[in-house]
Amino acid sequence: MISAAALSSGCATLLGRGGDHSDRRYQHLTEDESIVLKRLTQVLLPAEQFGLPSSLSEVPTVQNIDGMVGQMSGQTRELLGLGLWVFEHRSMASFRFSRFSRLDDDEALRYVNAMQAGTFFERGLMTTLKTLVCVNYWRDARTWPGLDYHGPVTEIWGVRRLGNAPLPQV
Repeated sequence: MISAAALSSGCATLLGRGGDHSDRRYQHLTEDESIVLKRLTQVLLPAEQFGLPSSLSEVPTVQNIDGMVGQMSGQTRELLGLGLWVFEHRSMASFRFSRFSRLDDDEALRYVNAMQAGTFFERGLMTTLKTLVCVNYWRDARTWPGLDYHGPVTEIWGVRRLGNAPLPQV
């Protein structure tokens, strides 16, 4: 696993991952990272098909991810960038020499499913990216009616917030 990570890191450096090529629309994501995340969001959350708010135009999923990335430590941020680079370029070996972001819908979905059923590293990477996308979609209040969720029960029931009060003693 360590040699695979070292190889990925070396290849990423040699093949152009690095530098600060930030997309002007995002504060913390590079242009390449935002492209991969947009495509992954389209594949994982075709929300419009189910009458839910669009995961790209109505709910700012990638912008939410950008905000979360800005709060990551330097090491975590670097590992996420490396993971996105590997995810984008790994498809070139098995999907007609095409990057993930350039695959059509069916191929992109097959690629995601293959990663979910792949090696330990592939499953871990896919789980991380899937969680990142899904959490940043469903945290938006506009998506809650689709889950029949109406917000925190403390607000609905009018429960008074106690802040950091100690728990009752038994």
